[in-house]
Amino acid sequence: MPKVSKSKECLIKLDLIDAPEKADRLEIDMDEVRSLAGNIQEVGLIYPIIVRAKGDRFSIIAGHCRYLAYGILGESRIRCVVRDVSDVEVAFLRASENLKRISLSPIEEAHIYNNLEKAFSLSHDEIGRRFGRSPGVVKRRLDLLKMPEQLQKAVHRKDISYGVAEELWRISDLGSMDYYLAFAVEHGVTVAVARAWVKEWKDSVRRSRPDIEGSGWVGGPLEVRPTYLPCDICRGPEDVQNMQLIHCCGECAKKVRGALGVS
Repeated sequence: MPKVSKSKECLIKLDLIDAPEKADRLEIDMDEVRSLAGNIQEVGLIYPIIVRAKGDRFSIIAGHCRYLAYGILGESRIRCVVRDVSDVEVAFLRASENLKRISLSPIEEAHIYNNLEKAFSLSHDEIGRRFGRSPGVVKRRLDLLKMPEQLQKAVHRKDISYGVAEELWRISDLGSMDYYLAFAVEHGVTVAVARAWVKEWKDSVRRSRPDIEGSGWVGGPLEVRPTYLPCDICRGPEDVQNMQLIHCCGECAKKVRGALGVS
């Protein structure tokens, strides 16, 4: 083990420090890191990073972005506090630091809770008490990880709120869900509007299922009754299942419509 004083500040070479073995963040915003580097260059490192010794090296517990910022600045050493802590304590320290981030997405928060639940068999109550969350909030975040991947990505990118994602998740047909999701991302949508979309979709499914004779039960999955929306270009009606999404900026969209003579 490297010869350093535990729980006291010391300078450690950057090339002896390893990134967290299992990061809670899905991705690191390098613009944020560069901004942090500029701040450190101006006022210095206010808080040392926290590490623990692993053989002849050190593993970051908290302060990964500060560590990366020091690398950008070309520094060779960084102020550290070395802690002798258990794996559970490391997980809680990392989770606590990440949950304080304003930029943390609900999906990243869910992954933090999921890591604690799976790795250490912690209950929703235990996780909630540790971070000041109710068990219901913890469960709701974890439920996000059961959603289709496209919904998770949209929530993570903050293209839609997780409330909207919860509503769109109720659309069991992935083709229809993708259509409504694309519309929500492109135009923005409230939870109330998403709920209305889901009701509209369910009503169309229900109308397409005739009663099975003698059972009184509305029967198994048949073809969904078409739902039509106007085409953005020709304004003609088209089945939502057949509509195509084209990604372009507002200026290019105006040029296309102008070329076609439509408003």
